[in-house]
Amino acid sequence: MSKKKFHLWNVCLGNLFEHYDTALFGFLSPFLAPLIFPGQDPLTALLLTYAIIPFGMFARPLGSLVFGYIGDVYGRNRALSLTLTGMAFVSGGMALIPSYTYIGVLAPILFCLGRALQNFLSGGESVGGAIFLLENAPEEKHDMLSSLYNVSTIGGYLLASFGVYILSQSMQVNPGWRLLYAFGCITALFGCLMRRQTYPSPAPMKVSQSFFSFRKTVWTHRKPFLCIVITAGFSYATYSIAFILLNGFIPLVSPLTKTEMMAINSYLLIFDFCALPFFGYLSSKISREIVMLVSALGTTLLAIPLCMCLEGAPLPSIIGIRVCFVIAGVAFCAPFHAWAQQLIPPEHRYTVISFGYAIGSQVIGGPTAAISLWCFQQTKIVASVSWYWVVLAMASSVAVAITMRAKKPVLGEVP
Repeated sequence: MSKKKFHLWNVCLGNLFEHYDTALFGFLSPFLAPLIFPGQDPLTALLLTYAIIPFGMFARPLGSLVFGYIGDVYGRNRALSLTLTGMAFVSGGMALIPSYTYIGVLAPILFCLGRALQNFLSGGESVGGAIFLLENAPEEKHDMLSSLYNVSTIGGYLLASFGVYILSQSMQVNPGWRLLYAFGCITALFGCLMRRQTYPSPAPMKVSQSFFSFRKTVWTHRKPFLCIVITAGFSYATYSIAFILLNGFIPLVSPLTKTEMMAINSYLLIFDFCALPFFGYLSSKISREIVMLVSALGTTLLAIPLCMCLEGAPLPSIIGIRVCFVIAGVAFCAPFHAWAQQLIPPEHRYTVISFGYAIGSQVIGGPTAAISLWCFQQTKIVASVSWYWVVLAMASSVAVAITMRAKKPVLGEVP
């Protein structure tokens, strides 16, 4: 195997293992809800469990600053090795958390702590791996490599979803969910061993700044930073709607069960996995900005009408609606890393993009499932679960359009 191919597989496998670990809690939420909050009614328990997903709202941005600084000053490879090692130990710890029956309120507190640590570590891993990969590839391959990196992300989601589905099918989610976290610990450790063989990243940038000067760095690149924040929020919200919220929401408004939802979820992730390279290729042939803009505008126009059709819908209709949601997410996400990387110069790239993505995904996109379910709880209108998502789609359309108008070799670079 050539060095470049080894480089690609190494980075993508590490990303797959990391996203398997972070996706588990979202997929397990409908099953963990009665274990974490046994005294609540099903809707409230699910809402409280979804509220744990974005917990550690400040942990991910903090992690992006810490590991972004390490990546910019000491090298991409060092930062990525630290994040994956930490993720392995956190997953192992979450496998050992006792249920509410044994330790009471400490159970949800420990889950919140585990999510916070995962978010802290993920703040440096998710975007850092993409930067590492694209910086070692020619510009004409960036769109396709961005989509392939996202394929590895979906691979992690798919692995987690498939594991949850197998356990739910055999009625062994409790206590089988612990085995899924233990598996995540093992795979992350395997990824760490692989990263030891990774060819060295480009030489450190030797940025002449302290860790605490990040405010000046972000302010210098404030316009592209804000665009990254908004679009990252929409991208994460789209994933959250399609692959987390609907798994628990649809059984509340239709005859379908949670097990059937997890089965559909796994097949949709396979579809997502296969569609990403197509949209990466499409972005390289047309324009990454146009593909992202069409996705955001399409979501703005179609999300509410499609959600109105969910109530009491039969299985084929549910599948069709979820496929539309997945397509919107795939089209937007496929070129995202290539689009974001062109906005920031190399010497500040890891810090600014990681911090922007962390703020957007965690603060804006992370609460999507909880906010959407709260809207439904308050209004009893099925379409209300899409209101927050539509607002983010409109804002992302504006953000992408701005970068199209101001497009330069590196938007926001200081002359």
